[in-house]
Order: sequence, then structure tokens, then C-alpha cells
Amino acid sequence: MLHFGSCGVHTAETMTAHDRHQLRLGLSQTLPLILGAMPLGVAYGAVAIQAGLTVAETVMMSLMVFAGASQLMAVMMLQAGASFPIIVISTFLVNLRHLVMGLSLSPYLSDVTPRWQRVLAFAMTDESYITSITHYRGQGDGHRSPYFMLGSGGGMYVGWLLASCVGALVGRSVSDPLAWGLDFAMPATFLTMLLPQIVSPRLVAVVTVAAVVSVTAYVILPGTWYIILATVAAVITGMALETHESRRAET
Repeated sequence: MLHFGSCGVHTAETMTAHDRHQLRLGLSQTLPLILGAMPLGVAYGAVAIQAGLTVAETVMMSLMVFAGASQLMAVMMLQAGASFPIIVISTFLVNLRHLVMGLSLSPYLSDVTPRWQRVLAFAMTDESYITSITHYRGQGDGHRSPYFMLGSGGGMYVGWLLASCVGALVGRSVSDPLAWGLDFAMPATFLTMLLPQIVSPRLVAVVTVAAVVSVTAYVILPGTWYIILATVAAVITGMALETHESRRAET
């Protein structure tokens, strides 16, 4: 079995005790969020089957795309008769937030190889991101083990894949999986991740602006523009407040 080490590729036998500890720690700290996301995975699998995908196609999408809520959105749009370009553009816009997430993680993983970075980028979800960045911020200065994020993202990957399989297998026997309230699991999970991160007045302001912009755009604009606009508004607000605080500290 191969693993991606800081100097390239090496065998599992060369993993240190610290690497194995970080791998297990990343998995264990993400486990509650994995369980919270699995109902959405079941809903995705069921809706995909009802949209006309086969079990193999449904599972292959999770294997190769691994985009969580974007997968559910894509198959719902497919079921509604949306064209392929519209589905691609919509999911692309929804996942633009990963650029911001990746940028915020980059200072902690700047010394890992490009191969490691590609693996971690594929495995990054909202859940593994918030778990990993919270862990890395608490480590102080020095090297951050990529094995922690691998355990976190790998656990999410396996959990989502299993849930997709279950949903695909029972899809034709469930008339409307979203009527069970399974789609509420993801917003609830996001709120669980968000609330502990609001630890300063600046973060309160950023979250408030993002919430107001998101709800307003959702009511006024069609499609998924509310996600993009809320992200942009949050970034601008955070940068403005941070610049203001830096200038005050200098005077």
C-alpha cells in the first residue's frame, strides 16, 4: 500500500507512530460530522436512482466527484430536466467556496508535496475543512501533519460512499426521500460546525453579513447565486474589519 509522504511516495511500513496517531485523530474528530452527513448521502443515492441513473453510475459519481450537497443538487436538476451545461455551471458556482477554504488552509500545509496537496484537495469537504483548520490553528508554530486531514477527509469519503450505496439500493422503494427531512441534515451539520467558530466580534459581524446577504439573494435571485454573493460579502467584510483593526493597533 502506498502513501504520500512529505518527500514523495513511501510504503505504509514507513509511517511513523505520529503519522498513525494523526490519521486516527483526524478520523475520530470528524466522526460526528460524518454521521451527520450520511442522511444526505442516502437522499442523494435515492434521488439519483429516481433521476434515471443506475446504481453503478450513482456510486461512480460519489467515487469520482465526491461533492456532497452539489451531487444532490446535480441529480435534482437532472430529474427536473435541466441541461448538462446548466448543471455543470451551477455546481461549479456552488463549489467556488472551496477556493477560499483551500487558501485559508495553505499556510498550514505549504511544506507538503504537490502530490499530497492534490490528494488533500480532493478529500476536502466542509466537514473535513472545519475539523482540520480548527486542529491546525491549535497546534501553534511548526509542521502540521497532513495525515490529520487525510484521516478527516478519508473518513468523510468512505462515509459518503457507503451512504450513497444505501440510497441507491433503496432508491426505487422510496417515493420522495426529501420528504423525510433528510435534506435538513446538512444545514444542521453546517450550523454545528459554524457556531463554535464564532469567537470574536469580527466573526459575529462576518457571519451576520453573510447570513443577511445569503437570505436576501436567495429570495431575490434565481439559482445558487446566494452562495457566491454571501461568500464574497463575508470575505470583503472580514478583510475590511481586519484591516481596520490592524490600523488601529498601529496608531
